[in-house]
Amino acid sequence: MMVKNSFICGILYGICLTFLCNISGQAEKKSLEIDAYKRWKRVESPNISFSGRWVTYHITPQDYNQKSEKKLYLYDTQKKQYDSIPNIDQVIFLYNDRYLMYETSDTTGNTHTMLMSLKNKKTREWQYIEPLSPVGQTVFSASTIYIPEDSVKRIPQFNRLIIRNIETGDSLHIDSIKSYNFYNHNKSIIFIQKHQQGNQILYGPIAGPYKVLYQGNEKYPEHFNFSEKTLTGSFNIGEDSLWYNFSLKNKKYNLLLDKKEIPVPAGMEIHKLNLANNKKYFTLELKPITTNKQNTVNKKKNKNSDSSFELELWTWNEYEVPTTQRKSRYNKQEYDKYIYIPENKRLVMVAPAKFDVYYPYDCDDIRFVISTDDGPYLKDKEWVDDTPFDIYLTDLSTGKRQLVGTKYRKRPEWGPKGKYAVMYDPINHIWNKIDGTTGKVSDISTATGDQMYYKLYDKPAPAPSYGIAGWMADGNSVLLYGEYDWWKIDLTGKDMPECFTQEYGRKNKMSIRKITSNFDTKVFSPNENILVKLFNHITKEEGIYSLNENGKLKKLTYGPYQYSIHKISENKKYCIWVRQNIDEFRDLWWSKIDFSNPTRITNANPQQSEYKWGTVKVVKWTNYEGKENEGLLYLPENYDSTKKYPTLVQFYETHSNDAYVYRTPGLSSAMADIITFVSNGYIVFTPDIHFTIGMPGKSCYDAVVSGTQMLIDKGIATPGKIGLQGHSWSGFQTAYLVTKTNMFACANIGAPIVDMVTGYLSIRNGSGMPRMFMYEETQSRMGKTLWEAKDKYLANSPLLDADKIETPLLIYHCDADEAVPYEQGRALYLAMRRLRKPAWLLNYKNEGHFLSGEGAQRDWTIRMTQFFDYYLKETKEPRWMKEGININERGIDQKYDLIQ
Repeated sequence: MMVKNSFICGILYGICLTFLCNISGQAEKKSLEIDAYKRWKRVESPNISFSGRWVTYHITPQDYNQKSEKKLYLYDTQKKQYDSIPNIDQVIFLYNDRYLMYETSDTTGNTHTMLMSLKNKKTREWQYIEPLSPVGQTVFSASTIYIPEDSVKRIPQFNRLIIRNIETGDSLHIDSIKSYNFYNHNKSIIFIQKHQQGNQILYGPIAGPYKVLYQGNEKYPEHFNFSEKTLTGSFNIGEDSLWYNFSLKNKKYNLLLDKKEIPVPAGMEIHKLNLANNKKYFTLELKPITTNKQNTVNKKKNKNSDSSFELELWTWNEYEVPTTQRKSRYNKQEYDKYIYIPENKRLVMVAPAKFDVYYPYDCDDIRFVISTDDGPYLKDKEWVDDTPFDIYLTDLSTGKRQLVGTKYRKRPEWGPKGKYAVMYDPINHIWNKIDGTTGKVSDISTATGDQMYYKLYDKPAPAPSYGIAGWMADGNSVLLYGEYDWWKIDLTGKDMPECFTQEYGRKNKMSIRKITSNFDTKVFSPNENILVKLFNHITKEEGIYSLNENGKLKKLTYGPYQYSIHKISENKKYCIWVRQNIDEFRDLWWSKIDFSNPTRITNANPQQSEYKWGTVKVVKWTNYEGKENEGLLYLPENYDSTKKYPTLVQFYETHSNDAYVYRTPGLSSAMADIITFVSNGYIVFTPDIHFTIGMPGKSCYDAVVSGTQMLIDKGIATPGKIGLQGHSWSGFQTAYLVTKTNMFACANIGAPIVDMVTGYLSIRNGSGMPRMFMYEETQSRMGKTLWEAKDKYLANSPLLDADKIETPLLIYHCDADEAVPYEQGRALYLAMRRLRKPAWLLNYKNEGHFLSGEGAQRDWTIRMTQFFDYYLKETKEPRWMKEGININERGIDQKYDLIQ
């Protein structure tokens, strides 16, 4: 019985030990700290082969300053096998995925081109005189080498094209070649060659034989262009002023233009001459003929400059202030723009010199040309966001130029075949079309009944449109984005606008947008499926769907993630992509183009499981304006609602749509790293802010304070343990908030504007732009000039109310800030100092708006964390906060240690 009891006791002891070990193992999860950041990796340079079978990528340290071996990973999706090649940056897949090409360097620094057989992984060096340059997915390489002059044999210098079989090494060469193009799926070549009997254009199979298309005198054909799609092209014989077009289908070339036939006005000469894509017309500029005497006078003027002093003159009515002036723009010569149509020998001026011109492309019968003029608004560009422009339409049959739109912000866009152009009117919030046949301008979007511009746009500038999704291939219809759906607009006017996506987006509160990848389709062909992304505005989840020509959607993948496609294979059968959320890093995935059979290729950060992490959820409340407000609430792992946690309120514009973003731990360049604070036991709250024009401070108060009060009322946040943080635009708002409430135990204010009067009248040191445009039209959201709204500018200048601040401040502002004047942050510090209120100013010398140096980032991360911990966790005070750091102690004693 003793043995039995001992056996049972042993089992019980083992179970208890295992249980305790499991508890211990769970308790051993670490909080994130600075040294852990170097363990995080990122997936870099992902690529997929032509067939989609092979995938390459790098895994490198998240910290760009951390040195590591540049190792390339190669993944075989069929065999599920990994290989790696050390010290490799980029690779190219060759010959229908039979080979992999890459370059490597030896210890002496010499570069070697290597070929790896993907069948057996054997490598060999490319040992030929010419560089390896693959011709598409063929077996050939083609590259030119320079052959120097042979004075003995009296052979002049020339370029040699070497075409070599990658597998066998066999080659052929073409001497005295000037330019070449491949066509017929890279199986054929067309090229210009210097020949004893005269320069010539030849074409034929890549390995020959070649046929002569054109043969002329000793002058090279110039401006040679060729379309593989249509097998047509053009060239000119420059000195002879002759332009030709040709077709390989009928094996002929024809004289298109003798430049001498253009009726150039007296005293003028041709400055630029270009042939349109459709080979039907020429675009050109005409300039006054300049005499040698005039050129000499101009050169003398440039030489007679006074270098004894330099005057920077600011003139009240010039086009731009000196800080934005660039010599290149002032030296640039522009001339009146014309079009010449050889068929009817008409030369028509389409626009003056300073206008931008937009010609219809792929147009058989060009009748109208669009031009834009920003001249009337150039002096306004310092207080408007995008410089407005007027739109003109030139009738080529009469030469008459007509004004068709004023104060537009986005350029008009011609559709396929040049039948119609569309343009968004930002003042009236409508889309207009220009009929390329009649020149008539008409509204095409009002009939949709949908809102075609950003619904929640809260800046003073005119609200932008949602944009153009694409065009139908025949050019008769355009697809426009609505708030949620796509609208198909019949530009012929025969049919009413139709909701192309059949209101699926609006019914499900999901916006439908085209996915950007290496295949960014702008013109949709019949029977073509388009990959689109759907974003759920309620749950913040995303999905990828296919959209067919009839507007029917098919779900491919959907869930609590954000998705993006890195690349689609050239055969359009496979793709590599990433997904992410707070728990899942942006690892690389491979699948078929319909997202079936997905395979996760990388696991870049397995160490994440060793650290305490967190959760995030979207929270909603009614703000002080009586409107629904959203934000993100981050809670520590194993959050216990019965415990009290320190809370950090951090914000910048809106955040709720980023609920499924992975937060890579890292050093802070401005605001706190959210996941690090959560890992260390903080609750982090990031409320959305939507602004009322002219009242940015109050809008922030209504959202942030109401949201924080909601957390207090629910027992999530604890009064006296709530900190506040903002940087740049939200730095201003943080400064404003602490003048209006004592809700926050401490606040970090980064690179703020604290005085809107001097902020409005200051210069952005990076671009040289006066900051007025930010207040009148963009982020600062005042909507009026300083003199039109003096009271509002003063009311939104927290510096004037610094005497009301009872919150300890950690101010961060650097003297090389390129966006916000350093004097602003310093002024707030000086005000607090004069008022005898606790404040610290951290100026990392020669750093900018964001910290870029790793040393500065590390130091800032430490001090910011210590500041919040001291006030919100009641840790000991760091010595730098108590004693300061004087000029003799800089860099010697950082005083991170806590006072005991």
